[in-house]
Order: sequence, then C-alpha cells, then structure tokens
Amino acid sequence: MKKLLSAAIVGVGLTLFTSVQAQAPVQGTMEAYVVEMKDDKEVLKAASDVEPNQLVEYHLTYVNTSKGGINGLTVVGPVPDGTAYVSDTAVADVDANLKVSIDGGVTFEKEPVTREVVKENGEVFEQVIPAEQYTHIQWQATGELAGQGGKQFYRYRVRVK
Repeated sequence: MKKLLSAAIVGVGLTLFTSVQAQAPVQGTMEAYVVEMKDDKEVLKAASDVEPNQLVEYHLTYVNTSKGGINGLTVVGPVPDGTAYVSDTAVADVDANLKVSIDGGVTFEKEPVTREVVKENGEVFEQVIPAEQYTHIQWQATGELAGQGGKQFYRYRVRVK
C-alpha cells in the first residue's frame, strides 16, 4: 500500500504538469510535500514515500510564458485515491473562487456541498457532504495571470488514509 499510494501521490503532479504544458502558453508544476513537525514547527519534506495518517501538501505553480496576460485561469487539483482532503486548506496567492467536486471532477460546486436526503418518514433535510469525500479542488482566478513570466500559486492538503 505504501509504495502504490506514494506513486499515486507523486504521479498526480507529473500528469498535471504534462497536461498543462500541452496547453501552452501556461506552464504548470505540481509538487507534493509531507508535512512534518520539528521543534513545534511545520516542516515540508519532498514526498517520495508516504504512510497512513501523514499529511501531504500540494503546491501548484502556473507561469504565463506569453507576452499577453491571461484572464480567469482555472486550476484543478485532484485528491488522490487513498487520501482525504483536509478541510479549509485550499489557498491561492491571488483572488480566486474555490469550488470542489465530489464526483471525480465531473462537476464543481461551492462549499458547503449539500444534498437533499429523504428520511423513511418522508421528511426532507439538507445533509452536508464532508470534505473527506471531495475528489478535486478547483480555483477560478478572478484576475489576470500577467504575461512574460507572471506566476500564480495554489496549495492544499490531504491526509493519507
């Protein structure tokens, strides 16, 4: 399980990098880090092998290699099988609208994700879907990714099951 999960966690970044490069002029990278505690402070260590209950932080960086700016960049980060998204850890260094998916990245919606549930007695109520069930995290930047080397940075965390 350890090696298979490690390959999935690191492999996600390679897949993302390859697919974004094909869509130049935006170049993307995704790096995975294990979050460790050292002297009561968090330290990030490049992820190679992971174990159950470890915290992994993904860093997604996008660079515009064209001369002109690009508006409304949409970034998607997967939550690999064998991990669970850690609530409230998705951040960006730019203004962006955050959405999440619970269906493998087919659809995205704002948090909290809810579903109508019908009890046996016919009563209907809204059930909040826990963050652990998210399959993808999505940001839609509200501003421009500047040309000629402009960068945008995104990150989120997952816990290894």
